This record gives sequence, structure tokens and C-alpha cells, in this order.
Amino acid sequence: MNKKNKAIIVLLVIGALAFCTIRFIIIPHNNAKQEQYNANQNDSLTHDIANVLRYKSAYVGDSSNDANLFYHLPLSSVSMKFQINPDDCSLTVNYLDTVWNIGEGKVHRDLVYNSAAAMALIDNLKQITYEFSGATFVFTREKIENSFGSDLSSFLDKETWNKKIQSRLNDSDFVSSFYKQ
Repeated sequence: MNKKNKAIIVLLVIGALAFCTIRFIIIPHNNAKQEQYNANQNDSLTHDIANVLRYKSAYVGDSSNDANLFYHLPLSSVSMKFQINPDDCSLTVNYLDTVWNIGEGKVHRDLVYNSAAAMALIDNLKQITYEFSGATFVFTREKIENSFGSDLSSFLDKETWNKKIQSRLNDSDFVSSFYKQ
């Protein structure tokens, strides 16, 4: 066998090894990381706020922007409908499921998170009403700002958001304070 044929065989072996490494190791690993990231986006404790920064808006009322924001926040896997009232700067999210079916603790924590995120990203949003079959929850900007701080939009970098918003959601007493009458 001459040098040319040996070189071709060596290149074929290297190519086959590279193909197998990419196809059976690198791609599955990257897919698993992406699946884990996507799963984390449906939990308020692991959600990446950077994932929704593109939905920042000065005004409530852009229905596609408002809907897309909620489609990228926790509870996005639950079917929902929206009603926007730009006159009083409010938004109603009607979830087509029950709190009991989803889990009360998860719903309560995720609604606090979603409210903080929406009010940080939509400057004039004053109130969000969440409707489930058999339950309604109302969050006002005043309540969210009194609990987290008055300038929510200044928390939108990942480190500050984790410290000021997400870390507080581990405290069940803090979360339940939003649901006491």
C-alpha cells in the first residue's frame, strides 16, 4: 500500500471518529442541556429573566407582545387566554385549568413571579388578574412594588433578579402574604 492510500484511510478513520463523536456525544449532550433549560423556564425558581427581556414595553396593550411575554414565563404550559384593558392599564390572564390540577404551591409562587416580571417589563401595567376555573387572583403594581421594591425594571439583570425576586420565592410565608385578604 502506498503513502497516498494510507493517508486516505487515516483521513477516513479520523472523519468517521469525528462524525461519531459529534453525532452520538456532542449533539445529544447539547440537546439534553437545551431540554433542561426549557424545563427550567417553567419554574419561577429557575426561570431565566434574560429569556423575556425582548418583551419589554412602555405600554400595556400590544396584544402580541403581552401574550408572548406570558408564553415565555412560568405556567406557559397551561393553556391561556388574554384580555387587555389599555384604558386602566390592566391585563387579565385566563388559565384554562384549575389551581388544584396544577398544584397550589406552584401556582402561588409562579403568579407572584409572573406579576413581578410583567410589571418590570411593562412600564405602565397597573394590575394583573389571573383567572382559573374556580379561583381568581389579583396583583397590583402597588403590592408588588411594596414587596420587592419600587423600581422593578432596575432588577432586570440576571444577578439582581435572582437576588431580589427569585430568592424570596423560596420563602413560603412571603409567597402566601400575597394571598391573604
